Amino acid sequence: MLWSTSAVLLLAGTQTAFAKCKCTPTDDCWPSLSSWNSLNSSIDGRLIHNKPRAEACYPGQNYNAQACQEVAKEWGDQSVIALDPIGYSYPATPSCAPINTTLPSYPLCELGAAPAYSINATSATDVSAGVRFAKDNNVRLVIKNTGHDMVGRSQGYGSLSIWIKYIQTGLEFHQNFASADGCQPNWTGSAITVGGGYVWEDVYNFAAEHGHVVVGGDEKTVGAIGGYIQGGGHSPSSRYFGLGTDQVLEMTVVLASGEVATANACENPDLFKALRGGGGGTFGVVISAIIKAYPTKPMLMHSMAVIPIKATIANTINATANIMSKFAVLSDTGFSGYALMGDASMASASYPTSLYAHGFGMMIQDENNQDAIIAQAKALVEKEIVNDLLPYNGTEFLVTSTFETLPTFAEYYNAIGGQSTTGNTNIMLSSRMFGKESLENNAPKLNDMLHTVFSETDNGTLTTDKTMFLMNLVGGGAVLESQPHVSVNPAWRKTYVLNEIIAEWPFDLTSPEIKAFKDNVVYRKTDAMKALTPGMGAYINEHVGEDPNWKADFYGPSSNYDWLLSVKQKYDPEEVFWCWRCVGSEGWTQETDGQQYGPLCQIN
Repeated sequence: MLWSTSAVLLLAGTQTAFAKCKCTPTDDCWPSLSSWNSLNSSIDGRLIHNKPRAEACYPGQNYNAQACQEVAKEWGDQSVIALDPIGYSYPATPSCAPINTTLPSYPLCELGAAPAYSINATSATDVSAGVRFAKDNNVRLVIKNTGHDMVGRSQGYGSLSIWIKYIQTGLEFHQNFASADGCQPNWTGSAITVGGGYVWEDVYNFAAEHGHVVVGGDEKTVGAIGGYIQGGGHSPSSRYFGLGTDQVLEMTVVLASGEVATANACENPDLFKALRGGGGGTFGVVISAIIKAYPTKPMLMHSMAVIPIKATIANTINATANIMSKFAVLSDTGFSGYALMGDASMASASYPTSLYAHGFGMMIQDENNQDAIIAQAKALVEKEIVNDLLPYNGTEFLVTSTFETLPTFAEYYNAIGGQSTTGNTNIMLSSRMFGKESLENNAPKLNDMLHTVFSETDNGTLTTDKTMFLMNLVGGGAVLESQPHVSVNPAWRKTYVLNEIIAEWPFDLTSPEIKAFKDNVVYRKTDAMKALTPGMGAYINEHVGEDPNWKADFYGPSSNYDWLLSVKQKYDPEEVFWCWRCVGSEGWTQETDGQQYGPLCQIN
């Protein structure tokens, strides 16, 4: 491991002003090598001493030109990132990138915010050992599966990481679920046990083999039982069955004490509720979950693109705002899915910039009346959206609108997306929940909002360069129905659309310029969404951590947050678990002292 001497001295000196800090590799309290070796022996050699991914690119004993080329080629490949204990799709504090070190000046190669050690856990015993070691030695602890995390909750300078990806105790299908401990939830349908670090592609395929569908992420490489379901979880199927967290029937959790506990509606019900929506990484390490499964149904898919021919960005924004204003009508009819406007290259689409495009689907619940349902749905889409655009087709825009009937949800999912993302170090994502009143008959205000999103200043030139606006039609329907033992932000129960700003800054920006870029997204652009949605919130898994109103935006009313905090204090009184913007995080700070990363210290 390579540490910058100047950074070591600087970071080591920051802790004196605090009452208590987690030990870091520069501190006298850092566990000795023999202590780490003892931990390694206790978990059968599964402790990994992490090294920077691109260490081979930098001068030193580990320099290897060929290895550097391989790292550079695979740097943003999500399938490779997920297999690395310190691989992250969206590193909050990137360091040691594969660069040309023959230049006169280049940065030092350091782990940065990545964990110092990782436990490649394969069982609850491994997880328990890691949790106890971190607790007993005052070492920062983080939890990681695949590394999909915009907020950076699975990263931490000088930390020990519990890497759960290889806890894979199996996927088990239950035709008629019944809890082993006699707890009788209000569910007698099918279910699937997800035993460990499987990704949604695994679970989707397994469900399809049994003729069923589960509520999971649009991104197939996201981990199934981690932050996704613990933070809410929106899905192409949420409209029909509810949020991802609504599906959980039972969890197996390693607590801060190292004990393994069951959490369901009868056993540890307060922990069960907190884990269903209160966010991952702070209550315990979930190593298994049982989730609901539903018989698959045919899907009607509508694909649409509005591609500028002569139209300006302002014209495209106007068309997009008009379509958005009809989203609640589409949802109430049964449609859900994902739409985008902006730089489609960021979504791996081969379209010109500044287009609008969507892939929406409607599950046909009553197959006996399938033809009539499809005819009515097509007529509504034509009336509400397509007819308004036809006068401009072939002149201002090229408008494409197609329908297709698919026999199963799995085929629909594969058709609309489910693609693997590319890792990125210079990206921001901000989100906001939109209810019906923010959409219906509100095209002018939606238009104004989009003008702010696609301009750098209030009076600036509109541009879609490296900016994309996602419109996730994932609410409505079953999402609006409150569920027992769920602690998500109550604003979800009024949400029809989760709108998201994705902005990417150039690599050549200076630190002050990056801060200005982020501030523009966090405040001016996000505030434009907030202005249309008073009392709503943001999606905890897809939002900027710099949001000054993060508590209300992530968790809703203070009463909800205060209850979650009481559960946190009950199950983790010594604050073994910590992650940025998670429940209980306000008592600690990452003391960076001008650096991008630093030790975790209590606030006096």
